[in-house]
Amino acid sequence: MDTFTSQLPLPVTLPTDETFESIIDKGNQEVVTLLKDVATGMPQWRDEPRLVSLASLHLPLVTLQGGSGVGKSHLLYALCHQLATQQVNHIYINLNQHAQWSLDIFDGLENLSLICLDNIHAVAGITAWEEALFDLFNRVIENPGALVVGSSQLGPSHPKFVLPDLRSRLAWGVIYHLNTLDDDSRKDVLRLRASQRGLKLSEQALQFLLYHSDRDLRSLLGLLERLDTRSLQEQKKLSVAMVKRELGLP
Repeated sequence: MDTFTSQLPLPVTLPTDETFESIIDKGNQEVVTLLKDVATGMPQWRDEPRLVSLASLHLPLVTLQGGSGVGKSHLLYALCHQLATQQVNHIYINLNQHAQWSLDIFDGLENLSLICLDNIHAVAGITAWEEALFDLFNRVIENPGALVVGSSQLGPSHPKFVLPDLRSRLAWGVIYHLNTLDDDSRKDVLRLRASQRGLKLSEQALQFLLYHSDRDLRSLLGLLERLDTRSLQEQKKLSVAMVKRELGLP
């Protein structure tokens, strides 16, 4: 996967191929349109007529909710890529990696235009992190220029969140439930990503790949990345036989 080091307050590497242009938004058009409007309206997003509903929230928080592999992180990456090109102050934090950081990672973030918090559910049940997140949300409320866009596999009322005040704050925002892509949409995503890599993915190879591997999108894209590497190493075109070799199938 090609990567670049984004110009964010926290050093982080985001996948370059996960942009708005590479999103297949079937079933999720509303939230994709919203996030594009957010990007267009930055940094003065409160003045954007299409974002009046966000501006009216007591806590300006958009949460993308859904299971693994439905595209939550892709949308956050795409938003950050767009803001990087516009030189808008923002940050992306993957809370799956919270064990690597101290709680002061949230200090001062309310002064940014956009705060992207991926995998909020990862800190559910960890009191110190829940309190730090609650404090950040309170500071965002006091700073009307900041907007938070997060993702979570859990809803705000889920019992894994132990701090009642945090559950309350999470519910103050707007929640978008992402729909799982159907098989035709998964195929469209794989064709698009293969094309971006310069790979020609035949219908036979596509069918085999889809029905002989994990079906969540993140796993499928990881497999496509490995096939790209194998194709370069073997100097061969992507084929059903190559997919079988990568999957260890006879």
